[in-house]
Amino acid sequence: MKDLKSLAKKYWYSAAILLLFLIAVFLRVYRLESLPDVLHIDEAGLGYNAWCLAHYGTDRYLNVRPFYPQNFYGGQSPLYTYLLALLIRTVGQGNLSLTLLKIPAVLASLLLFFVGTKSIRLVFDDQKWSIAAFLLAVCPYYIMSARFALDCNLMLCCSAVALLFLIRFTQTKTLRNLILSGVFFGITMYSYALSYFLIPIFLICISLYLLYTKEISFRRVLLWAACVCITALPVILFVCSLLFHWETIHFLGLTISPIASERMSDVGVTSFWENIKDIIKITLTCGSYRLDAVPKFYTLYPLSIPFIVLGFIGAVYSFLVSLYKRTFQADSIYLLFFLSGLITIGLSGSGYVYRANSFFICYLFFLIKGLFLCCRFLSSYHTGFMLLLSAGYLLWCISFCSFYFRVYTMTDVCPNYLYSISFRECVDDVNLNLDYADLYVDLVNMKEFFFFYYPASPYDTQDEETFTDGIHTYHFLTDYSTKISPSSVYVVYKKNNEFLQNLSESGLAYQTWEYPYYYVIYFE
Repeated sequence: MKDLKSLAKKYWYSAAILLLFLIAVFLRVYRLESLPDVLHIDEAGLGYNAWCLAHYGTDRYLNVRPFYPQNFYGGQSPLYTYLLALLIRTVGQGNLSLTLLKIPAVLASLLLFFVGTKSIRLVFDDQKWSIAAFLLAVCPYYIMSARFALDCNLMLCCSAVALLFLIRFTQTKTLRNLILSGVFFGITMYSYALSYFLIPIFLICISLYLLYTKEISFRRVLLWAACVCITALPVILFVCSLLFHWETIHFLGLTISPIASERMSDVGVTSFWENIKDIIKITLTCGSYRLDAVPKFYTLYPLSIPFIVLGFIGAVYSFLVSLYKRTFQADSIYLLFFLSGLITIGLSGSGYVYRANSFFICYLFFLIKGLFLCCRFLSSYHTGFMLLLSAGYLLWCISFCSFYFRVYTMTDVCPNYLYSISFRECVDDVNLNLDYADLYVDLVNMKEFFFFYYPASPYDTQDEETFTDGIHTYHFLTDYSTKISPSSVYVVYKKNNEFLQNLSESGLAYQTWEYPYYYVIYFE
């Protein structure tokens, strides 16, 4: 019995982390293909771009191996797109699916679970703060952001890894950790365009702080900067092409050209404080984008907000004390990273939580810091306080999971140019059972939704409104002006009243197959 108790005491932390990791895996992969129950247009564009790159070496606009794949009038960050292309070539054996599309997001979220847990343990030097692992496993934002393929969400994981190695460097002073930190900060710049501002601002601030507190030498700062620049050299060339309107550059097999150069015009200071106030509000509660946060549950549960605020105040105090005493405080790393993110959002503007996804490693730290301060204040009552708090989080988690996996839906916003409900079953049944010349699919004129499910050579899909596979012609707009022909078949969203009224007034006799959200309409 004594041996059993000693083993339990020795391995309790590892067992707890493993259990929480399994919970995290389940909450990220359960019903992954069907929840969220819509496909976002950026997901569709990213998936089709990755498929085209995997098969033809171009994006869907025929840009050859672009560093910054084109997406409508802008672009998408290369890290997610090329990771997905690699998965299509290997795991998918050339095929694209909703599950495969989301795998990079899931893997990044699971990596964040370990990185965030390890970072908190290093900073607080205490295993009892494994509550960080619990929060990473069950808080809404960490779950929801892993379940849809928004390319910019990889910035959170990449920056968290870079910050972890930076913390390790401040504790060990080993060159290896400094180099790895620089490399991952460089990799972060492939994840989202806002990192082009965030990372340089942070590196300047933290370098000055580390030099001031004598945690690093100037020579090592230069080496660190060199690691970042070498890793992010294609990014630097791309930014230069945007700023100085350079001609196309071919570098390491990639084509670097100033795609989406008009996005630089978003930068400004006219709404700086309004932008900051707005982003703090929506990242602590929720915004209009219901794929990464919902009302009532918020991003990290309402229970977390006072502790995050307290932790932020505590981090500011520690930072000021460290400046006064000229001694390093690990709190300052997260505080300066958060403030760098605020400056970035202040300059670029935001109305969406995902634009500030890097905040959520800082919020985790502030939350734990706030709990730490409360426990220190409560002294002998801290065990009861933590048990009560853990019970509160558990109840919130159960309520959220019940809502998310049983009630949550996005179908009420469909169809529009941003979201599409899967129409694949309808089209598959039509192709299997009907003979037709033309198929009209109710896609609000967004062909990317169609080519996500039925990818074709980008050399054959440049027409905006139709696609011909040699047998059938597919049309991507179905509305009141759509020609109604007995030789055609129509996949129509049930709420498309304009087309349905036009059909009823045509006087033609037709047959209907009914699906949860669509009608298939054909003529005998």
